[in-house]
Amino acid sequence: MKCTVIGGGSYNWAFGFARQFVRTERLRDVHLVLVDTNREALDLVGMAADICNRAQGSPIRIERTQDLDAALDGADFVIVSISTGGLAAMRHDLEIPERYGIFHTVGDTVGPGGWLRAVRNVPVFHDFGARMARLCPSAWLMNVSNPLTPLTRVPQRYFGIKTVGMCPGVEHGARAYARLAGAAPDSRLDFVVSGIDHGSWFLRLYADGMDVLQKLKDMGYWRSDDRLPSDMKADDPVAAAHAGIRAAFAVWREIGYLPSLSDRHTTENWPWFLASDNGELPFGIKRTSIADRQEWFAGAKARLERYVQTQDPAAIGGAGHGDDPVVTTIEALAGKRSFFWASNYMNVGQIPGVPEGAVVETRCLFDAAGVHPLASPMPDLLKTLVLPHVWRQELITGIALAGTFDDLVALVTTDPLCSRLPMGKCRDMVREMLSANRTLIRNPKLLEW
Repeated sequence: MKCTVIGGGSYNWAFGFARQFVRTERLRDVHLVLVDTNREALDLVGMAADICNRAQGSPIRIERTQDLDAALDGADFVIVSISTGGLAAMRHDLEIPERYGIFHTVGDTVGPGGWLRAVRNVPVFHDFGARMARLCPSAWLMNVSNPLTPLTRVPQRYFGIKTVGMCPGVEHGARAYARLAGAAPDSRLDFVVSGIDHGSWFLRLYADGMDVLQKLKDMGYWRSDDRLPSDMKADDPVAAAHAGIRAAFAVWREIGYLPSLSDRHTTENWPWFLASDNGELPFGIKRTSIADRQEWFAGAKARLERYVQTQDPAAIGGAGHGDDPVVTTIEALAGKRSFFWASNYMNVGQIPGVPEGAVVETRCLFDAAGVHPLASPMPDLLKTLVLPHVWRQELITGIALAGTFDDLVALVTTDPLCSRLPMGKCRDMVREMLSANRTLIRNPKLLEW
């Protein structure tokens, strides 16, 4: 089985995936190919993966290359973890909107930062899809890159590539809410979630049979005054779980449905929280800065360097998102197990009323027969919030590939985060953002203004 990781020099993601392949007992004869444009990063991750593999008796074969076609040729599974332009490009996604009063918390999905990130990455994924159609048309593409929804859509939409978007946010959110309701850390979770990546909603949530949503209401979390329940102290260990979802509880109280993820992602979908004159945000909402990301990046690199020098597994610790169950999903699709995970997959009817083929987020069953999304009908009220983003995500793929500057301005202008801008200011902001990253824009019509 040939498994290719595009972005094989990712210190967090790629090494974590390699470690999962080494440790799995369900997959044998794996040929893992790491491919990256950054030779230094690729070599560091590759050396760390080789050490990990040898320590386990070399159960898999690991190769590193900068030849993308060779890496894809005959692949059975392709995992993509990239960010075109890296943190240097992302800095503009965050800092330019700030000058217009829009304070992104993450800036990788929707809002002006998310749409401009899509403009940079959609053509790259289009290229991946074209190459896969030629070199490995039957392979599965597992995408963990953001903006997850449009990037997952592109290979499937234009080339018929079987594509799944993987994000741990819903599963982590379900666990956080369950713990807050008093469930055990290892409780069995059952839930219905409906929406899009970083913008989905829990319709039902149970932990070992306990109705988590009802329990949270009974405990006093169904409120929009941003206060802890009266019987909880601020230094209660469980209160930490409350810190990142204070806005979510307010939204739950006011519109009746609970967002599935933490505030730093979900608040970017709505107009209520991130507009500010001074950068101060309500409900304790925390922003992830470029400095934060640089610190994470440097830390991940340093851990790998220590591991290569010492060959001591303790030097690695956790591998961040590289521990997400992408390899478990591959085991299931390879027929070695069955597996449930909240995932992003083309709409084949799991959410009625959403355009067919659009990528949506629901629980999915993975097995040898493929991906089986669970029916997750979305209440009409939620459609008023979610469907506009679905349509923007459908439109951005075409705009990134062949649209005009005016097309992009129109799309970004309709985003809820831009609702406070005077007419015409969004045009100025988009022009400024495109100019800052113009060398990364593949569609020349976007630069004609």
